Amino acid sequence: MQDSPDAFRLVHLLTTLRLSEFECGTSTLGTYRGKSYYTSIRVQPWALLTQINDGPVQITLEHETFIVNPGQALYIPANRPYTLQLIDRDIVSHWLNFNFTVFEHFPLLDLLDVPYVSPVSIGDEVRRLQTQIYELVHAAQSDPGELLRSASLVNQLMYVVLELVMSFSRYKSGGIEKISKLQRFQPVLDYIESHLNEKIIISQLAGLMFISTSHFHKEFQEAFGVSPLQYIQSQRYKKAQSLLATSDLTIHEIANRVGYEQPFPFIRFFKSLYGASPGHYRKMMTERFH
Repeated sequence: MQDSPDAFRLVHLLTTLRLSEFECGTSTLGTYRGKSYYTSIRVQPWALLTQINDGPVQITLEHETFIVNPGQALYIPANRPYTLQLIDRDIVSHWLNFNFTVFEHFPLLDLLDVPYVSPVSIGDEVRRLQTQIYELVHAAQSDPGELLRSASLVNQLMYVVLELVMSFSRYKSGGIEKISKLQRFQPVLDYIESHLNEKIIISQLAGLMFISTSHFHKEFQEAFGVSPLQYIQSQRYKKAQSLLATSDLTIHEIANRVGYEQPFPFIRFFKSLYGASPGHYRKMMTERFH
């Protein structure tokens, strides 16, 4: 019996679905001498899902301000600027940071409209899963077999988290069709990702698809909504964000890894994009939710 086209697409999606980034923790933000706590603008390279306890807390995201009440779940997409302000008391945040991708490079959550704030019932489920994951991550493991088993369980639970997010989200019409179109660019995206530390020539990218440079420009712009150069630049700074948040590399080393011989142009442009120098951004990410 021949497989249906939908079955083939499902299997293809399944084999490319990947948890690409992950962190978890429980943290407290507190008022100071009766004054409200207020963050400067944050931009994180991963999605944030958390249950807020105590509170409430005020979030401003994409020119929209809303209140997260105690027990509710809060979702903030990756790479979206936001500010956070305590209103009248401390909060405790049980948080998960993660990104899922399909076809190596496409953020899966970009296919969904995820509510920023969800009911307490969702918040309680976030807290339950976060507690299980946190305990597995921080359990003392001396046996390699147990370590591997724990890693496998954390991975399974993160897919349960993804299923939870999808259960209270809406699918964006045309999303699957869009990423199907983007699949043909995968050799180009793979090349860009592995050569971010070098000068990337657009004609070389066009050659990977066996089309002319002008035709490549046109097709790339139609598929991604940005020019090839704009896409390359955005990937460089997304990688820089991730390295600043998760590695001990120096600013100079990170600048080199995203194509800058000297750190000063990198620092200047990074600050223009995110409103903070790389050093300040790293400090914010290190101290987030503490």
